[in-house]
Amino acid sequence: MRIKNPVHTLRFIVQLLFLLISMLFLAGIIVCGLPYTIHNLCPYSAVCFGFSKNFLCSLNSSAFGLTIAFSFLILVLAIFFGRLFCSFICPLGTIQEYIFALFNKKSKKKKQVPHYLERRFSLVKYGVLAVTAILAIAGISYIYIRFCPIYAISMLPYIAVLGLILALLIIIVGIFIERFWCRYLCPYAALLNLFQYLGKVVGFPRFKIHRNLERCNDCGFCSLNCPMNIDLTEEEYVNNLDCILCFRCSKKCPKPDTLVWKKDK
Repeated sequence: MRIKNPVHTLRFIVQLLFLLISMLFLAGIIVCGLPYTIHNLCPYSAVCFGFSKNFLCSLNSSAFGLTIAFSFLILVLAIFFGRLFCSFICPLGTIQEYIFALFNKKSKKKKQVPHYLERRFSLVKYGVLAVTAILAIAGISYIYIRFCPIYAISMLPYIAVLGLILALLIIIVGIFIERFWCRYLCPYAALLNLFQYLGKVVGFPRFKIHRNLERCNDCGFCSLNCPMNIDLTEEEYVNNLDCILCFRCSKKCPKPDTLVWKKDK
């Protein structure tokens, strides 16, 4: 993998670090029988378990309590910095990214979903968020947790059929559509977007990708290589809430310093 910018280097290191932590955690569960699951590390696990008495009691667990605190910290940071978690930390996002790169590295022309369809498909994750939140509040989140790919992986070597099927689907479809789960189905991504929107409404300063209109030659390389299929040529600042700040647009741009990360006006 060719890395030029210090930000890309930092992202690469952080991605591998959290992926390694997740793999070691999973190995410890399978081999050593640790009393936790990798699902405890997921910031959306509170919704999976539901807001029941058992969930409230589980906050006494130091591991799960830290997960909840971490989740709220990510949500607060999303108000100012967007979805950095998705780009730098989330192991599922990292796996999808590198699976797509592995199977498409020899492809000379990258194909993207048409933007008018992308906008419609990206709304599905808000429906997933609404359904899972309602199930959690109603105390019947066990219906959703059966489909959760993270929970299914965390239960290995035991088999959670529906979750493993969805995990396999994410991997297979992810060969053809980069970050398929992140773009269309992830409820936590939808929640992060809502917090971003909240910050926008309140008027908090937000950091975004800025396109220097004087330097840009509208070649479209940035949009073509965006893993979230965002059309970066539409405006000066990337206001699309689905931007995960992976900085690939700046890496692929043929004109250095045309796309930079800066505070919105």
